[in-house]
Amino acid sequence: MLVLTAGTGRVVQAIARELAALPEPKRFLPAGSARGSVPGFEVVRGGVADAAARARALEGAHTLVILPTFDPRATEAQAALARAAAPAGVRRILLGSLIGADARSPVCLLRWVGLIEREVLASGLPHSILRAAPFMQNLALFTRRYDSGLAVVGPFRDVGFPWLDAADVGAVLARLIETEAAENLVCQISGPENVNFETVARLLGDAVGEAVRYVDVCLPEAQGLLEANGFSAVQVRALTEYWDYLVSGFVKPACCETAAQLLGRPPRSLTQHFAAHAGELRAAA
Repeated sequence: MLVLTAGTGRVVQAIARELAALPEPKRFLPAGSARGSVPGFEVVRGGVADAAARARALEGAHTLVILPTFDPRATEAQAALARAAAPAGVRRILLGSLIGADARSPVCLLRWVGLIEREVLASGLPHSILRAAPFMQNLALFTRRYDSGLAVVGPFRDVGFPWLDAADVGAVLARLIETEAAENLVCQISGPENVNFETVARLLGDAVGEAVRYVDVCLPEAQGLLEANGFSAVQVRALTEYWDYLVSGFVKPACCETAAQLLGRPPRSLTQHFAAHAGELRAAA
């Protein structure tokens, strides 16, 4: 039995599609504001914040996969789930983390994820922690349609990131589960190249067949865009603080050799991602 606890956003859906191909039965324990499910997983009602739901999810489970959310309450509940895993008979834990995660980080999002990392390490179970670069799937948050046309809007100046397709994280996690890897692993995974937002806009324009411009904005304006997308005040603060940390260069995303070997193929490029999701991104704008 495989148990996945996560939200239900674009990143999670991309990772879950890779995990859904595995043959074992699967349960999904919603985290944060998630209310739905992911295809191929049986939903455990109540969510990760409910102690009884955590116990039901772990009953008979062999593997636990944790994908953190941007919610401190969900972080505490997922940490509690990691603590309960070994007593419940779980045999291994896999965590989809973030590059720069640290329980002592001054950045709240990286601190929250670091706290879950700490519980996974303390569980004593075989574990794999995969620290990921910024996800391509989140670029939909920055896409806007104006009277003048399509634009990518964000507070990133001219900084580039090695954007990562979340499906590649799912593929590595699925590989670790499929091979029943017992060796403890902590490594980083990123996309194939650093791409700034000017280039993001150009590549998106190539995919959708129209000109796309990049509009650089200040953090308060970016916060307003997130609020318009339904993010809570706590989530807005966590995300914009994290973005500011990335832009400042304190986090250096890079892919380790182990992750590249586990993926077994070149990571998907931004051009490939946009070609596959052009319609979705146009609709998101």
